[in-house]
Amino acid sequence: MGTSTSSAGAGAGASFDPPWLDDAGAGIDTDYADVPLSPGAAPSDDADGNDSGEDDENQATPSPAGPAKAPPGRYQQARGALTGFVRSGSSSDLRRGISSFVKKGMGGSSRAGSRMRTSAMAASSLGGFLATARDGNNPTINAWVNSIKQRGLSAKDTALEVVQRLVPVGGSVDEESARHAMDHAIAHLYEMEPNADIFNLTDDQIANLMAYTVAFDVYNRVQLELGRVFEKLQYTPQVVQNRLGQVLDYIMVVVNRSMEKARVGGVERAMREIANAALQDALTVFAES
Repeated sequence: MGTSTSSAGAGAGASFDPPWLDDAGAGIDTDYADVPLSPGAAPSDDADGNDSGEDDENQATPSPAGPAKAPPGRYQQARGALTGFVRSGSSSDLRRGISSFVKKGMGGSSRAGSRMRTSAMAASSLGGFLATARDGNNPTINAWVNSIKQRGLSAKDTALEVVQRLVPVGGSVDEESARHAMDHAIAHLYEMEPNADIFNLTDDQIANLMAYTVAFDVYNRVQLELGRVFEKLQYTPQVVQNRLGQVLDYIMVVVNRSMEKARVGGVERAMREIANAALQDALTVFAES
C-alpha cells in the first residue's frame, strides 16, 4: 500500500511547504467537493482518550504557524521511536513516532494540515462525485455511470474508473498519493461492506469512504518520509507487514473518529469543509498523542 518508493525525507533547512504546493491539487477534479453531506450521529466516547479540544469549524482552514524552514534532524525522533516500534510492537512507540513526525517533521498540526491539503481535497472530491452519481441529478455523470454499468466491469475495475476520472494519471507526488489513497479507500470499503454499491452509497458510507481516503493518504505520507525505517531493519517481511498494518490501523482509528466529530452539528455541510475539519482534527490528535 501507499506510494511505491520511500525516501530519506526532506533534510534540514528545506521549506516545510514546497514551492509547487499551491498547484499540487490542480489535477484533481474538485467540481463536486462542495456537495453537502448530512450530519452524523454523535460520536461515542473516545476509547483512546484523545481529543483535540478544538472546535471543528476552527479547524476547517488551518493557518500554518512557526518557522517556514525545517529544523535539523526533523525526522530523527520519529525514526527512533518507530525503530523501537518495529522491534517491540509497542503502541506507545508508535504514537510517539507519529507525534514527532507531525510536530517536528511536518512543523506542527496546522502546518501539516496545510501541507496535506490534497488529502482533504481528494476525500471531498470522491465523496461529492459519488453522492452526485447516487442522486442522479447531473446528466453528464448519469451518462458516465450508465456507460460503466453497461460495460459490466468488476468492482475493482469500476473503482479504477472512478479514480481515473477524478485524478487522471500524472501530476505531483501529492496527486499520486491521492490517487493511491482513493483506490485503497474504495477497496477497504468493499472489504468492510462486500455488498456495497459504489454508485448508491448512503451518506454514512460516503463519510466512511472519505475518512478512509484521508487515512490512507496520511499513511502514504508516513511511508514516503519514514519508510526506510521499516526497510533497513533486519526483520522478516511478515514482521514488517504486520508493523505497517499496525501503523495503518492506528491512523485509521484516529481519522475515523475525527470524521465522526466533523459531521456533528445537526446541519448539512459541504464535504470540503467536513474533510478539512476531519484532517486537521486527526493531525492535532496525532501531534498530542
